[in-house]
Amino acid sequence: MSDVTFNAMLNEVDSFSYNQVVALLSRLIQVLQAWTPRDRSDDLFYSPSNVAHIERGIKALRDGKGEEHELIEVD
Repeated sequence: MSDVTFNAMLNEVDSFSYNQVVALLSRLIQVLQAWTPRDRSDDLFYSPSNVAHIERGIKALRDGKGEEHELIEVD
């Protein structure tokens, strides 16, 4: 969505009544809940090996062993 489109939408929403905003928010929540995956088994971020890696990193940071570095690009 372009900035122009988004700004036009905001201008339109600015004139909504309270009830219209509540209805819109309710619908957006329904859409986001339907879109958000419930089963994360196919999401590699939540794989057991990645979760274990993140937990090791958290432990290392808590133990004062963290090292600051630039973003590591992965091909």
